[in-house]
Amino acid sequence: MELVLVPVAAFMNASVVKAFRRNNFVRFALWGLLTVWTTVSISLAAADWLRIFEWMPGVEWLRACGVCWLLATPAAILTRHCIKPTPDVVPVRRKLLKAAAAVATAPVAAVAFGFHIARNEAEVKEVDIHVSGLPRDLDGLRIVQISDIHLSPFYSRRQLRRVIDQSNELRASLAVITGDLITSAGDPLDDAIAELKRIRATDGIFGCLGNHEIVARAEAYTTQVGARAGITFLRSQAVDLRFGNARINLAGVDYQRLHQTYLKGTERLLLPESFNLLLSHNPDVFPVAARQGWDLTLAGHTHGGQVNFEFLHPVLNPARYYTPFTYGRYSASGRAMFVTSGLGTVGVPSRFGTAPEIALVRLVCA
Repeated sequence: MELVLVPVAAFMNASVVKAFRRNNFVRFALWGLLTVWTTVSISLAAADWLRIFEWMPGVEWLRACGVCWLLATPAAILTRHCIKPTPDVVPVRRKLLKAAAAVATAPVAAVAFGFHIARNEAEVKEVDIHVSGLPRDLDGLRIVQISDIHLSPFYSRRQLRRVIDQSNELRASLAVITGDLITSAGDPLDDAIAELKRIRATDGIFGCLGNHEIVARAEAYTTQVGARAGITFLRSQAVDLRFGNARINLAGVDYQRLHQTYLKGTERLLLPESFNLLLSHNPDVFPVAARQGWDLTLAGHTHGGQVNFEFLHPVLNPARYYTPFTYGRYSASGRAMFVTSGLGTVGVPSRFGTAPEIALVRLVCA
């Protein structure tokens, strides 16, 4: 079903394309700018502002269709213009239009590929975090991190069940969930928790809440149902975990809104004699976390860009437009952070250039 979204959006643009083909180049450009401006506005509304309509069935499809319309519009217009150019199109302009059509069509092809293949199979990402002075009893500790599930019409319980089965083969001591179990109100949150409680981790399952728990107004419900299932969601709270003669002070915070004061009061949760581990959905908190003294921060939120062409140029990653911490390991002031690309999708149900993943984080004595 998801695979037809982009072709449908292109078909819906057919009448627009036909009108443009009969106009001169200047009118084509003006109408094109107007169309792009309008579709961008609609897509932004579908992606964020329509949270007031979360009760509506199929709101995720509305968001996805808005984004696909945005992608298909320039591709359809330019491709049709190149296939049947007007007589006054000079050869040089025709070549430029063909090149532009190819560039415009590339994102459509990438999204279609991401619908069908790239978003479906999670891979295990193994990450070693080297820590100077790490206690011997923590050396080699294995932490499985799952993030950004977005259980919804675009990510099924069956897919999550496979991920949990993969996670259970990793022999983890700790399991952490760094937010966004669902996308919208009405998504199957109970199913997500029912699957997550199946994770086998010898020392417990812990988590923090993401921005979509806030959007769905499900913070309290997630915490309560999670607790009954044996999953501890830490909301500006910390737990003291012992591993032999070593201790981990594990803390979690709710989603920290962008460009506001980060981790206010969180320094009071630190324990000087422990390895201090922070769970935060938003990776933007890292500079503050490092200054406060958190040895390791685990985060998600970015989806690694979800649909990005960073292999062509670093700026072609959408996540870079709102955070410098898009994916992978980061270090500052002797502290570390790992940002996972997570599992699910938001907006358009597609991944390209960043695979869904289960992260296995190992602590290693430097």
